[in-house]
Amino acid sequence: MEIRRTGSGRAVTVHVSGKMDAYWSDALSRELESCLSDGAREIGLDLADVSFISSAGLRVLLIYLKQMKTIKGRLQFLNPSEKVRSIFDLSGLTHLLTAAMGGGTVDAVIPATPLADHTGMYTIVPMGEVAPGIVTEFAPPGAGAEKSYPQVRYPSTRMGFGIGVFGDTAGETDEHFGEYLAAAGITVCVPTDERSHPDYMIEDGVFVPVISVYSGVAVDAVFSKQLNFEVAEQYRGIPLSSLALLGLQEAETSAAAVLIIAESASLIGAQRKSSPTAGSDGFTVAEARERFSFTTEPSYEGSTAVICALVSLKKSPMLRPLDPASMCFGHAHAAVFSHKPLPDGEIDAQGFIRTLFDFGTVHSVLHLMYDDRNPMRSTESEFIRGSMWVHPLRGLPDGPASDEGGGAC
Repeated sequence: MEIRRTGSGRAVTVHVSGKMDAYWSDALSRELESCLSDGAREIGLDLADVSFISSAGLRVLLIYLKQMKTIKGRLQFLNPSEKVRSIFDLSGLTHLLTAAMGGGTVDAVIPATPLADHTGMYTIVPMGEVAPGIVTEFAPPGAGAEKSYPQVRYPSTRMGFGIGVFGDTAGETDEHFGEYLAAAGITVCVPTDERSHPDYMIEDGVFVPVISVYSGVAVDAVFSKQLNFEVAEQYRGIPLSSLALLGLQEAETSAAAVLIIAESASLIGAQRKSSPTAGSDGFTVAEARERFSFTTEPSYEGSTAVICALVSLKKSPMLRPLDPASMCFGHAHAAVFSHKPLPDGEIDAQGFIRTLFDFGTVHSVLHLMYDDRNPMRSTESEFIRGSMWVHPLRGLPDGPASDEGGGAC
């Protein structure tokens, strides 16, 4: 059997010839999965030269028909041979499978608007007008002050991030404050204990995730727009700073809260190895290495990331430069999951994020930041494709941007 792909981008055709038995069905499954990872949402499966399909082959066709429907894409069977049609009839699946039959080509894709730096394209899904919101900041206790950490609720209507821990800090848990992110009714935290294993809480009925916060932010976000984006063919990925500028442009404000769900080309950032309550945070090389783990090179290629961020065109003590040119300032945390392709069009962010927990694995929570030590590689996190939701803000506290991690969280 031979498998050959033509086309690129969102519309591809996979030509199959020979017998689609159990062995070659596995090979076809890997090829279709590769098409999805490469961003294809219109896949034509040319069956003109297929002489036989076993039950294993039919299973692959049904699995990917369902998967393409889930992501609002389409799998079409092109030019099925008479033998293929006969097998469809004998299997009792004629009605289901022939509904996906098409002509000799896959449908063309509607063009999108290019980003200002031409690293990608985007389309807009309007969601209605909203009033600009306000950021609630939770600061760490001052020197000599009594240890008291707020219990912050994160329902599905609130997003945020910072340094926190699940549980009552009256016990030993205050020694385990670590990175957390909250969005769409789900809060993820990586405690700084000996395991450093991500844990999470999910909103369910009257139950709302609650986390003890050392320092952090929260925004009651009602999103005004959803922006779907995809990298241009000649680029590795769309930089985080480019997405931040796009969000601000479409929010039509100088500051915004953004939620991003995206397939990553690479992530660059840091994660706490020890709780800030374990001692003062120093920024000598030795102290930084002891208290933080850094991505020594761009990491998590091909993962799905959920990112919460505050972005602004103006400097603020809550933010840091997103890129060396300092065109945009921000503070972003990312929860990293195993890969799952995003649907086309309008997306239910809460529903999709829940599927990441139901059918995947959460690997880490990172504080995203740029790294310009090696000019031969990417300096900031980059993304292949995804969706971004924007919520305009009334502004952030004025002042110089931080060069030491974007504030206390």
